[in-house]
Amino acid sequence: MGARPSKITTPPAGDVTEYVVTMSDIHPRDRFDYWFETTCRAYVPYECTPRDRNNFDGELRTLSFAGLLLSTCGSNGMTTWRTERQAAQTKESTYVYIQLTGDVSITQNGREAVLRSGDFTLVDCVGANSFVHSAGSKSLVLELSRKDCEARLGHMGQWTARRVDGSAGVGALASNFVQQLPKQCSFLNETAQTQIALQVIDLLALALREGEGSDLLHSSVRLVSLLRLKAAVDANLTNSSVTCDDLAAAAGISIRYANQLLDAEQTSLQRLLFNRRIAKCQAALADPAQVNRQISDIAYSWGFGDVSHFGRLFKAVTGLTPRDFRRQKLASPQNL
Repeated sequence: MGARPSKITTPPAGDVTEYVVTMSDIHPRDRFDYWFETTCRAYVPYECTPRDRNNFDGELRTLSFAGLLLSTCGSNGMTTWRTERQAAQTKESTYVYIQLTGDVSITQNGREAVLRSGDFTLVDCVGANSFVHSAGSKSLVLELSRKDCEARLGHMGQWTARRVDGSAGVGALASNFVQQLPKQCSFLNETAQTQIALQVIDLLALALREGEGSDLLHSSVRLVSLLRLKAAVDANLTNSSVTCDDLAAAAGISIRYANQLLDAEQTSLQRLLFNRRIAKCQAALADPAQVNRQISDIAYSWGFGDVSHFGRLFKAVTGLTPRDFRRQKLASPQNL
């Protein structure tokens, strides 16, 4: 049924593999069937009717981001839908759809979002939905952890198929940020991708809540406080003398309220600080350019005042000692 998707390996800095599917080498009579088969494998099972089956054209580019899927998908027009049965059999993920060109109408949970260039919305994989793509429609699709999204937004059903304006404000900031990811993925290591994915969820959640206006003002204030708190943590990772009280004060909230905010993500301010420091140390230990740095120097540089304490925390988080982690990462194919 025509050529298989081409596989392109991007520069080793990101250890990212990109898959590209185009219709140019496929006979016109086979194009839609091939497209349908390929996209069902890339995303989730669904049903589809093309606008013009005999002259169908489409393009799909996918790559891994934080262990999930990041893709651009375009066609010359189609209608797609997922049944309740298909939704019940799929993985628990959330997709962010950002419209790049043309327009698309997305329906889920009794709402319809009509997206044009820059606009975005959320689609829940575990629920039925439908899409109507115009000719020339092209979308950027980012898969996110449903659990992480629920930690910030609550029940997903109230947030799906809500259009976020991508032309101004937080919506524009979120949309433009995500649109940069395909260009930068190959330059980001696994730890950086994971951290950025969480920041993307924070930003998308803020944009969604802002669009809901005063009805969700209290929730929006909580989210802004949470973002401010995380920014304070990130700004003080190298400060070995900083305390949780200091971080809460920098965010303009009490330590008790800070831990209440983080409880939804099943963590605390102390654990968040330690985990983010550990993540920075992981990146340094996995970096071939820092192979000659002492492990103690890396630990001290990221705010740990006791190397033994650092070692215990590191193993609790990664399952490996810092030395074993470094040995394993530097022996991986991407660093040879």
